[in-house]
Amino acid sequence: MRRNRAMAAFSLLLAALMLLSACSGGRGEKDGLLLYYTPADVSGGSALVGEPSGLSEEEATPQSLMAALLSGPADAGLRSPIPQGVELLGTVQDGGCVTVDLSERYGGLSDMELTLADYAITLTLCQLPGVESVRITAAGGAVSGRAPRELRPDDLLLSGEPPAQD
Repeated sequence: MRRNRAMAAFSLLLAALMLLSACSGGRGEKDGLLLYYTPADVSGGSALVGEPSGLSEEEATPQSLMAALLSGPADAGLRSPIPQGVELLGTVQDGGCVTVDLSERYGGLSDMELTLADYAITLTLCQLPGVESVRITAAGGAVSGRAPRELRPDDLLLSGEPPAQD
């Protein structure tokens, strides 16, 4: 039992390390906003990488960015961490938080798959002016038995350096 917990903790640590460079491939003005996907081959690289959406900050909305994200990547070297067949049921912005309601199929994700999908959505939507956090629901309810919570890009560890010791 102790070994299972150690393996689970190691897996979570490994997952966090994979997210270290989640924001690699910064946004260029001509590229517009980015859609975040996972590389088809994740051997040692970034867990999430951005692909230009073709949408600018001025024309994009949470709804249009989510529609683009759910349509999948154009680059054959990328894959969507969101399962095929997941539908967008709606988006609601309340201040700086956007709630994204996805179809029930999203609720079947767990562990690392859920983390990658959540942060692909969060990194994509938090590029919009005024969007500071994202809350994700499946068919209006909790995803994988957890209460909906606000996700922020700052929650990700974006550097491979250990925290400074005081």
